[in-house]
Amino acid sequence: MKIFQLLILLLFLASNILFAQQTHKFYNKQDSIDYHHYSMIMSSGYKISVKDGVFTRELVDSSYQDSKNFIDYDSAYKLMKEIPRFEYYIRKQNADYTKAQDLNKTTEYDTITHVSFEGIDLKRLPLFKLLKCKNLKEIELVNTSVKKIPWLLSWKIFSLDSLETIRIYNHAPDKTIKFKRNTNITELVYRDSPYSPIPKNIHKLKNVQEIDLARNDFQEETEFHLENIENLEHLNLSRNNIDLANLAEDSVHNLKYIVLSFNNLTSIPEEIGLLKDLIDLQFAENDIKSELIHPALGSLKKLEVLSFYKNDLDSLPPFIFNLKNLKELDLYFNEIETIPQELGNLQKLERFYVAHNRFYSIPETIGKLKSLKEFYIHHNRVSYLPESLSKLEHITDFHIHNNYFQGFPEFVLNYKKLEDLDISFNDIHKFPPELVQLHHLKYLWMRGITFEASGKEEAQELKNTLETLQKKGVKVSIELDQKINP
Repeated sequence: MKIFQLLILLLFLASNILFAQQTHKFYNKQDSIDYHHYSMIMSSGYKISVKDGVFTRELVDSSYQDSKNFIDYDSAYKLMKEIPRFEYYIRKQNADYTKAQDLNKTTEYDTITHVSFEGIDLKRLPLFKLLKCKNLKEIELVNTSVKKIPWLLSWKIFSLDSLETIRIYNHAPDKTIKFKRNTNITELVYRDSPYSPIPKNIHKLKNVQEIDLARNDFQEETEFHLENIENLEHLNLSRNNIDLANLAEDSVHNLKYIVLSFNNLTSIPEEIGLLKDLIDLQFAENDIKSELIHPALGSLKKLEVLSFYKNDLDSLPPFIFNLKNLKELDLYFNEIETIPQELGNLQKLERFYVAHNRFYSIPETIGKLKSLKEFYIHHNRVSYLPESLSKLEHITDFHIHNNYFQGFPEFVLNYKKLEDLDISFNDIHKFPPELVQLHHLKYLWMRGITFEASGKEEAQELKNTLETLQKKGVKVSIELDQKINP
């Protein structure tokens, strides 16, 4: 028995040592410091012993503790688990990729279109081998220390006009990576390189159209200097901590798509109005407050997609409804309590996502949204919908579940193009047999509903309607214990 306990003790100690020695990347330096602090409290501050056959944990070193804020073992473990560790994102390679070791073996260089290099020891690209790859389209660097992308790779004298894409993941250079005059590059991906500054001379990629700089922990003082990249249209800066004002001031004016999700933004400054050509603007997963959105946002007349998914909006600023070219408005997971009458101004709107908010009603002016196709208002406090909704003949997706509706919204039967209907978890007890006439219907969700009929005849009619829908190929979602009570 004692030998068994000793083995368990040794395994426990070994696991603690290995746990303490693990290396992780974090989103910021303070998280790294805190993680090390908590791990030292656990691995060095305490020891495990066996007394009378019982495991006990004893404090043996308090030098890792703050005298005013003592942290015990369990608390240290909990705090350490709460620290978000950096998650690597590596693009899945396709069959076209040639790995570095294969590049050294082949003689058929003209067949190589995609090359992938991997390993921290790689500090310089094998230039002369790459110059033989006349049809090279893409270079990928994963966890390397390459310091520069040679300009010769784009020099026409070497017939390397085909190189269009550079992808760099988890970069760990001794110095900031530099770009030369790689003028043929149209796409740059530089992802998942925490604590790394923005690559130098990025503005020399004069013909780049798409730049992905997600998850690099760029800070507010970062200067991007994108104003000289006249062809830049797509910019992804999600999971950084950038200053939106600085970005807008030094960004190219024909930028059309920008992703600013997970940037800890609390406001939208006046400088947003400088980005006049924006078509798609994503603010998902920030902390933006309604009163801190500058009216200049309403001047982006070309905007077609606007996302405030998971922010702190409690109302919709009126200038939002000046964006008359909007086709998609995503307001999921906010605290919005009212939707103004001005909603009717967005007559090109096709997708309206307002689920998981706090509003009670939809304005009558929604009937003006003749282009609306997808309408998601589930998880609110709505008990009534205006009759004007019956005019929206292009609706394909209509989700009203988890609200306070007292009956089936009959106007849904006007939606001849309807494909996906969810009325679950409302105080709805009947559904009309005319549902079988919606010939495009593919999904019908009716979970959490107690079906009631005035008699056996009506109960049989409801059952027949369900069976007919299923025979027509409609996927009907109900719970196993749901019944039709006559």
